[in-house]
Amino acid sequence: MIAFGLLTACSTAAQSTPTPTAAGGTTAPVADKGAAGSVKTAPPSQLCTALTADAAKQLIADARPTAQVSPNKGEAPDVCGYAAADGTSMLSLTPGTRAYDTELSAAHDVSKNPAPAGMRDMRVDTVSGLGEQALRETAYQVQTRQQITFVVWNTGTRTWVLSFATRANASTTPAAVSDDKVVQVARFITAKLPAGR
Repeated sequence: MIAFGLLTACSTAAQSTPTPTAAGGTTAPVADKGAAGSVKTAPPSQLCTALTADAAKQLIADARPTAQVSPNKGEAPDVCGYAAADGTSMLSLTPGTRAYDTELSAAHDVSKNPAPAGMRDMRVDTVSGLGEQALRETAYQVQTRQQITFVVWNTGTRTWVLSFATRANASTTPAAVSDDKVVQVARFITAKLPAGR
């Protein structure tokens, strides 16, 4: 389900290193063990040729690439991420793990009753001019006090998820955040995305 992807994306200080989670392949931070630690990082994703630092800076002025911890077994999920230096905002791009129609249905299901997911003020909108079909999902995550925006779009051969989370005040509502900018970044990077498998 899309809405669970960034529940804790920006809840730690700048000393954290974002890594993929199981939900939607988006990122959440873990403690950085430092240069002397035994944490192994995965090489940068090829998706970062589409979601470049310049593209990320359209949403996060001081965007810096986030490292991805390499799992002990298997391959790390494909994700390109950036975070603000102070840890208050995070942006990530991943291939969708489910078909677009499934993502759309899940988003509408959660929007009918967002409280069990720890959300409020959840909204799902269709987006025009982005791939073959697209949606934008926005919500306020209560526990972590984050405003979260997901843009999910289908390019015909693949579905993509662009996730943006930023720390917000309790009074923040989706209308107070410029969700259109997240859609603009999705449009900006679409032509550079890798072809389907």
